Amino acid sequence: MFRSLVSLLWLLLIPCFCFADEPNEKPFELHDGDRVLFLGSSFFERALEHGHLETALALRFPDRDISFRNAGWDGDTVFGHSRTGGRRRAVFGDEEEGFQRMVEHVQSLKPSVIFLAYGTNESFDGPRGVARFKKGLHRLLGALKDRSNVRFVFLSPLPVNATFLPNPSYHKDRQAALITYTEALRSVAAQMEYPFVDLLSSLAKVEFTKNGLHPNGAGYRFIAAQIADQLELPSPRINPTSAKAEALRATIIKKNLLYFHRWRPRNDAFVYGERKDEQKIAQTEPAKFEPFIAKQETHIRAILKSIASETP
Repeated sequence: MFRSLVSLLWLLLIPCFCFADEPNEKPFELHDGDRVLFLGSSFFERALEHGHLETALALRFPDRDISFRNAGWDGDTVFGHSRTGGRRRAVFGDEEEGFQRMVEHVQSLKPSVIFLAYGTNESFDGPRGVARFKKGLHRLLGALKDRSNVRFVFLSPLPVNATFLPNPSYHKDRQAALITYTEALRSVAAQMEYPFVDLLSSLAKVEFTKNGLHPNGAGYRFIAAQIADQLELPSPRINPTSAKAEALRATIIKKNLLYFHRWRPRNDAFVYGERKDEQKIAQTEPAKFEPFIAKQETHIRAILKSIASETP
């Protein structure tokens, strides 16, 4: 009888032992004081002219003081290929120079959240390049986390629209490569417990581009909503297509354009590169954009404050 009672007690206690220590996963969110950075290649650089990504995130946390910077660069990779050139008095720099330049730029911005969009350009290396891509991704993450406790969000590559490619077999090959690199990103994100947004799947049957690969305005609006939904963010405080939301987006676009010229001046060679000794005054010009950027950010905060005061 005693043995039966003990056995019964153990059976009753087992569920408690099993579930008492289960982790409580917190949903992703942006906090008051966050500095959000968009880092990647064409997807982010071309987002500058539309403003939907930043607008979508800001509308979900209008009562929080969150700032954004876009450091996307067309054709870039996790190795910093697009960021080379003219930094050691040379017309063309090397891969290592581009990587170090990227890391230094990111660290100077002191982001607390980084949205990463890589894998599209690397996917042209095919299956043989996956291991190198993952190694490069780990190196980039390590370098960016070296001096700060930054949180990352991984975005997958976008699909390619078949109607813009020369033949069906090439489209099939490209899609296969993009799937392979998407899964590589997914595995690294899972390993490091970072959120992962699968745009490759969610855009598979959506017309979102103007040239088969790069999103148009409607595409970026749809993608912004997809990112917010997959991250399970709160609903936007107001309708994203309302007049007030559009005023916010227009101000964001203006701010981002000013910041683009702040860190990517047209006279790059005279500011940073091989001709910087010829016109030293040019090296002082990029910093002069800062007051104009700050002014637009003040306008952005004012619009968001007004939105936050509205009843959800």
